[in-house]
Amino acid sequence: MERAILQLKGTTFELDPDSRQPLYLQLRDGLRRLIANHSLPAGAKLPSTGALAKNLTISRNTVVNAYETLAAEGLVTGAIGSGTRVAASIRRRRELDLGSVLRDSHFPNDAVPLCDPDGNPLLILTGTK
Repeated sequence: MERAILQLKGTTFELDPDSRQPLYLQLRDGLRRLIANHSLPAGAKLPSTGALAKNLTISRNTVVNAYETLAAEGLVTGAIGSGTRVAASIRRRRELDLGSVLRDSHFPNDAVPLCDPDGNPLLILTGTK
């Protein structure tokens, strides 16, 4: 398979089939960059999975997987029949400063709820016994 070149909104990036990174992650990362730099603004409609797969000469499942990972990250929304669009409000990942969290927590008396980027609760223990 040759390198697939994606052109959307005046931006071009390549999918490299020889890369160690799977194609769906390469596609996801490229679309993520377009969303982050506002080349794809909120509400912009993405190509259908079938049309994009045909354009890139890749499997439709590859495009579906890329869109699903973007949806799981809250970057796109979609419904069957209405297409996939860039989310109107994008959840931004908060950078975590563990030093300040630990200082502010006064563990264990005044624990601060702490979650990973997916929302799973975390417990940080310091020291060993």
